[in-house]
Amino acid sequence: MGEEDKTKGKSWIQKLKGEEDFTSLLYVIIFTIVATFPVFILVYRYMPSVILPFGANGWRIDDILLFTFLFIVFFGVISKFRTFFIYVGLLSFLGITILNFSGYYTLENLYYDYNKILYNLGDESLEKRFFVRNEVFRQEEELRKAIDYNNPIVVNWARNKATSNFQEYAELIRDRRIVQFFSIFKEIRSRWVYVFDPMGEDYFSMASETIQQLEYNDLFKGDCDDYSILMAATIRAIGGEVRLVRTNVLRSDGTTIGHLYPEVRIGDKKDLDNIAHVMRTVLFPEEIGNRPIRYYQDARGDVWLNFDYNDHYPGGRYQSDIRVSEMRI
Repeated sequence: MGEEDKTKGKSWIQKLKGEEDFTSLLYVIIFTIVATFPVFILVYRYMPSVILPFGANGWRIDDILLFTFLFIVFFGVISKFRTFFIYVGLLSFLGITILNFSGYYTLENLYYDYNKILYNLGDESLEKRFFVRNEVFRQEEELRKAIDYNNPIVVNWARNKATSNFQEYAELIRDRRIVQFFSIFKEIRSRWVYVFDPMGEDYFSMASETIQQLEYNDLFKGDCDDYSILMAATIRAIGGEVRLVRTNVLRSDGTTIGHLYPEVRIGDKKDLDNIAHVMRTVLFPEEIGNRPIRYYQDARGDVWLNFDYNDHYPGGRYQSDIRVSEMRI
């Protein structure tokens, strides 16, 4: 073989080797991405939030950091043991298929898991900024007495209505109690009719008494105090964390009137990302539409969702941006 033939032979061999290397690298990258996402989904919910102090709400980078770290780790391991991971990939595909048909972890679950990570709230949620007064909570003793969440009437009604709606979506939220809180909200809000107290007086209907009103026409009746009492008692009866907030509402004639409303703790901002996505897509899509989901974040980073009756979904509009006082149940 002449020198020219040897040179041509080497060039073909090098070209073929280069194509094999490129194909192999592409395979490793694709398999790394496929392998990284499921682990990322499982681990991400337990990773603390990392927010850089830039802009109005900061830049959240915990998702980028975690995904980059996992990608680098998987890329190194898969590159070294690529033949082994071919078989792992086949077994994973088989496992997903089995889990889907068994109903334990369906493709729908996988779809929502991917979406809740990729979903970016942006302007779709609204953290309400308040003027906080921290005054002494008026009539606390009377309200606590009315919130009889240990009463069997309240407990039984709350347990039944907690499972009346959305149960097929319970696995889409990490804390499945949240779905039950939303079910109770839907049951109360859809039956609530505002009725005034006696002129110049405050009457606090006990939660158990308000539930017994259903015997007449399947409706709840009362003012904001009675609504807040019932919501707080029923959410508390199934393990929720609730607080009542007093506020002052400015009326069109320039006068102010007091108002009481409940808030429910749903977790932190990361939990809100997931919950807001599920609310918009499957739980309250028609009620929410393109409106924001409103919430309050306290100094500890806990997110409290507005459970007032102003809208037909949790996270509806607040009547005022003043927080006169708070009472945790």
